[in-house]
Amino acid sequence: MKPKVLRTDAELFIIEQYMAQLDAVARVVTAASDAPDVLAREAADASVILTCYAEIPAPVIEAAPGLKGIVKYGVGVDNIDVEAATRAGVRVVNCPDYGSDTVADHAFALLIGLARRLTAIDRAMRDKAWVWPAPQFLGFDLAGKTLGLIGLGRIGRAMARRGAGFAMDIVAYDPYVDAATMRGLGVEPADLDALLAGADFVSIHCVLTPQTRGLLGAAELARMKESAFLIDVSRGAIVDEAALVAALRAGRLAGAGFDVFPDEPLKPGHPLLGMDSVILTPHLAWYTHEAFERVERQTLDSVLDVLAGRRPANLKNVEVLTR
Repeated sequence: MKPKVLRTDAELFIIEQYMAQLDAVARVVTAASDAPDVLAREAADASVILTCYAEIPAPVIEAAPGLKGIVKYGVGVDNIDVEAATRAGVRVVNCPDYGSDTVADHAFALLIGLARRLTAIDRAMRDKAWVWPAPQFLGFDLAGKTLGLIGLGRIGRAMARRGAGFAMDIVAYDPYVDAATMRGLGVEPADLDALLAGADFVSIHCVLTPQTRGLLGAAELARMKESAFLIDVSRGAIVDEAALVAALRAGRLAGAGFDVFPDEPLKPGHPLLGMDSVILTPHLAWYTHEAFERVERQTLDSVLDVLAGRRPANLKNVEVLTR
């Protein structure tokens, strides 16, 4: 019998375009729901779990004695209990390379949209057919402004290149990148407090870990300029959402552009939805024709590698190889 691949996130149709190739070597089953108890039951005889947003906690992993790998359709593996997978000898694989420039494009689009008040102008135009210069539509030049990056990995570096192209001054906070490397990239290192206090635009590009969860709370947001904008295309839980809403309502921040949220999807009535100073997109920073093709192909290759017993290119828990 072919090994079973359990696919979560039914609404995404993960690697649908390559299903014929996967069907040739595996039996693909889409989970009835992403509830942990359902996944635990349906993963009992699975060889691979193929997931995107669904939580894969320890009980799901422990319920699948024949599980060989968990393949993430995307970059961040914060939805997977990697420690539990490692204990069980299960390989955790992600797709980190498919959309660095793609996501940086989106983050910079949010930045430009905020700087030029595009959502407020567009909304007024649609309502009135024309608007004249008014304070609520007054934008900002980017040249000479300071772009502060929290995280200087693949996407952060791509964002730095874009900022430099618009003649912005770039500073970054990343405890895992040394000052010499930053300066070699044309980026000035800064501690978090200095970055928040000095930047005109703060853009988040770090991964979600226990250390970065809630990294920007009320105290950190209060250090930012009242004229500053906050952008997050990484993970929503890095920012204290209630503190962000309070800061925007009080005028302690000029605006925000978010593609990610602590709880997704958003529900009608969410306080950010009614704010003209905010641009919101539904976790689609990665979604272009080219990036979609890359992530689909990388995901398929990773599943095939796991099923064949080969070392996947982007193995997150390499220690399983010594077991």
